Amino acid sequence: MRYKSSFWLVTALVAVFISGMIKTAYPYGFSKDQQNTVNLQTFVVSDFGDNVDKTKQIIWKANFSRFATPTDPKQLMSPPNPEFCIAQYLKGKPLGLPMEVDTNQLFCLGIKATFIKQSYNWIEIIPHHAEGSLSADKNTAPDSTKNTNEKVTNIVLPGVIKSLDMWVWGGNYHYWLEFYIKDYKGFLYRLNAGDIAYVGWRNLRTPIPNYIPQAEFHVPFLKPLTLEMIKLWEYPTERIDQFFAYFDYLQVQTDVYIERFNGDDLANTKW
Repeated sequence: MRYKSSFWLVTALVAVFISGMIKTAYPYGFSKDQQNTVNLQTFVVSDFGDNVDKTKQIIWKANFSRFATPTDPKQLMSPPNPEFCIAQYLKGKPLGLPMEVDTNQLFCLGIKATFIKQSYNWIEIIPHHAEGSLSADKNTAPDSTKNTNEKVTNIVLPGVIKSLDMWVWGGNYHYWLEFYIKDYKGFLYRLNAGDIAYVGWRNLRTPIPNYIPQAEFHVPFLKPLTLEMIKLWEYPTERIDQFFAYFDYLQVQTDVYIERFNGDDLANTKW
């Protein structure tokens, strides 16, 4: 009994220590007076086929799990059939976007999938760098089937991220959605954004847990997170002969405050 009590005491002390580390791992300013100063702003991470992605030359592509409908059922490890399993840009957008955003928003990213077996089937939606192949014409949608030379990339998230939110169209399919975030140490985190078993567009907001480090004590303090991919998971009881979903307008709510100091122009100098 004595050893059990000691175990819980040690566990509690460790928890308090970790809690303190987490609390101080977000130095919004390096002086005590500025520790609680924040400058919350919203930034667009991806508009899925419109001006932001075209400027960054970002195109999203999909990978499908092993039970995706194959191109050739008789061939072992046949790739998914693009007629049934594909990510494609289509005209469409949710109602409720700010007026200045709505005017320039034409496209969204559509995801279509079928599978040959019920399971925890998944779809990975991964950003690629198009290397100048995307048209700057606002009326031209990116074509993920024609651009085949893009390299997998990630998207750097500015500031100290508080939450992500994305518009997701659901067709009442029993799937859930996750964001995959990587910290500066190389650790990958799965953030559950919730089920999409509903009808139509909804804005899904996902908070960033405090245990994910986004800064350190040493200059330059800030250690940005990167978005590695978005992932859809199917519940094993869901139908497998049909699935559709659409993504639009991914944003972050972030604290961009960093206290100024004499010599801060050297903070990000690398040599």
